[in-house]
Amino acid sequence: MYSNEVLKIFSNPLNAGRIVKAEGIAENVNADNTANVEFSLRIESNVITDAKFRAQANPYIIAVCDTIAGLIKNKKANMLSLDEFQIKSSLGENNPTDIQFCIDCVKLAVNDYVEKMAKSSKTKA
Repeated sequence: MYSNEVLKIFSNPLNAGRIVKAEGIAENVNADNTANVEFSLRIESNVITDAKFRAQANPYIIAVCDTIAGLIKNKKANMLSLDEFQIKSSLGENNPTDIQFCIDCVKLAVNDYVEKMAKSSKTKA
């Protein structure tokens, strides 16, 4: 069914929750409406200093989200790159189902941050 690593993360995700007053936040629903994921990001000087997720999903998607949240910490928001193979390998799974859906949610949260920064700089000008 699920790998030991997926079950371990599912039973104790380190990055579950929501960041209050997040600089970037996004929600995404997968194609068949079986999973809903939200990422919230704390971003300081274009560096993601914290990432949290909330999900109504199966154990695999929750493990993917927790893994992604851990991988993006201390990365530059504008240079964020996530590798599906790296995520899949770290979870000991051969099924890459919904990894891209979770990655897309993180990218939407980064875009939310970028849009907020653009609006902020326009109002200061």
